[in-house]
Amino acid sequence: MRGLDAFRLDGRVAIVTGGGGGLGANMCRSLAAAGAAVAVVGRTQETIDAVRDRLVGEGGRAVSVRADVSQKDSIDEMADTVVRELGGIDVLINNAAIYPRRAWTEIDEAEWDAVFATNLKGFFLCARAAYPSLAERGHGRIVNLTSITFFGGWDLLLSYVSTKGGIVGFTRALARELGPEGITVNAISPGAFPTDAEKIHPDPDGYNRFVLERQSLKRRGTAEDIGNLAIFLASDASSFITGQLFGIDGGWVMN
Repeated sequence: MRGLDAFRLDGRVAIVTGGGGGLGANMCRSLAAAGAAVAVVGRTQETIDAVRDRLVGEGGRAVSVRADVSQKDSIDEMADTVVRELGGIDVLINNAAIYPRRAWTEIDEAEWDAVFATNLKGFFLCARAAYPSLAERGHGRIVNLTSITFFGGWDLLLSYVSTKGGIVGFTRALARELGPEGITVNAISPGAFPTDAEKIHPDPDGYNRFVLERQSLKRRGTAEDIGNLAIFLASDASSFITGQLFGIDGGWVMN
């Protein structure tokens, strides 16, 4: 029995895509606090550098790696950089996503393809690139971020919601394939956390009321809430859990 030690990530290396802000940055901080070396991955150098610098300033070990998750060459290079600089890959947090908001009749083919390339194909490319190291190190963890919007079927987000549904299927099927190698694959479905993503809503105060009216718990989610779940799914404490979806939404959707 390892007790609380099972939640520690000392000696582990974690990649977080979309790590430059929002839930990604929160998960980076939590994983680092649990002892992991963290690769902060994103498309904007300034933002991922800022997260890396904060982790290092708080006593963690971290690198920032600029990459576009929709491009195979970029992701392969990212994985090679992480292995070279941090020694391997134990945990992959697939979090990067884009979410254009418009009526479905206004979505053109190029935008539809771009959303799927980042939000779904990107998860596949990252998993493939990380796989050799995950398998070699013997305790691989893949955590995929989906969304409450898949279960509610929100309007004006058709392409985004469609990809988030695909992630649920991706998680379950990949868990079947990787289970014999001891690699777990699970998904997190966050509710409405107060991040910069909420800026797409024209009435922030009204949106806050909308969220709290629907949640069973009458407070907004915090960085610690999402971070603690990420630690659990990245750690040995969850070693017998795979192919599962974990809602973290204050009791909004009862999956």
